[in-house]
Amino acid sequence: MALSSLAASAGDARAVPLTVRLDYAASAGCPDAADFAAVVIARLGYDPFTERAQEQVLVRIEPRGAAIDGRIEWRDASGKWAGEQTFPSVSTDCPHLARALGFALAVQIQLLARTAVAPDANAAAPAETASPAPGAGGTTAKPPIAATPPPAEPTGASTVAAGPAPPKGPRPAFGFGAGSAVGFGLSSQPVLLGRLFGVVAWPQASLELGPVVSLPVTTRRSDGAGFSQQLLLASAAACATSPRWNACLVANAGVVRMAGEDIDRPTSASAPVVEAGARVRLIQRLGAHAFLSEHADGLVNVTRWTGTLDQVPVWTAPRFAGALGVDAGLHFR
Repeated sequence: MALSSLAASAGDARAVPLTVRLDYAASAGCPDAADFAAVVIARLGYDPFTERAQEQVLVRIEPRGAAIDGRIEWRDASGKWAGEQTFPSVSTDCPHLARALGFALAVQIQLLARTAVAPDANAAAPAETASPAPGAGGTTAKPPIAATPPPAEPTGASTVAAGPAPPKGPRPAFGFGAGSAVGFGLSSQPVLLGRLFGVVAWPQASLELGPVVSLPVTTRRSDGAGFSQQLLLASAAACATSPRWNACLVANAGVVRMAGEDIDRPTSASAPVVEAGARVRLIQRLGAHAFLSEHADGLVNVTRWTGTLDQVPVWTAPRFAGALGVDAGLHFR
């Protein structure tokens, strides 16, 4: 009967739920706080979230390049940091990451609840040891969360409950898109450019390739005779990336096609074009896969070409050029 009473008492102690204050924030396209809390509640079998709880848990889901990161951070009653765990993701599947965080948080709450009611092994140690004495009434205080240091491996035991761990190495994302721009210094007047591109992106770098074509632009002399120019280029850009900004090194190579207009004996010709420079781009993500971006390019005309009429130069490409443009596209894992 005595053993049965002790077992019943221990079972009642373990049944005492642990409550915390939840502070949840996630990027666009992710589940809201109510959906996240529902995952934890379903795993625990009760609602652990209340504004009256002393401990606070912060859950953050934030974009990182072409992927997203999750983080669970604990704070004690005074608001001081008490431990954290990170969950790097190699995809943009935010609902999946949110479920993994919810399962991990539920497991942590269960472990802390057991710690709060477990008897302190040090209470039975001899009086001459350095173990603290139990408090008044013969009970021991709950050890602070900070007593457990943050795990060294981001995908630790807490993620096992949510399914298999993601691959260790980041996989690249692939995307494609189209855009238009206005070019300066590529003709005697601003010229409209159109481009298609494909991109391979890692968390902090990307590589972009694609063709660039300009609309024909006509340059005329005072008597009305002139020549048209059209650029046909291949473009490559190597970029350092962040969630909102890209900084790129750009190289364009191809030909400019020229043809005489409104002259007695019109002819055509082509000249090689090589440009190099830098690009700055601002990115706006639209959901999990789509994006818009604005960019500004500063270029140097490595090769310079000249259009002539009747053996007389009419226009020569300047040393420096540039472009302002807008792109739209999709990216996938």
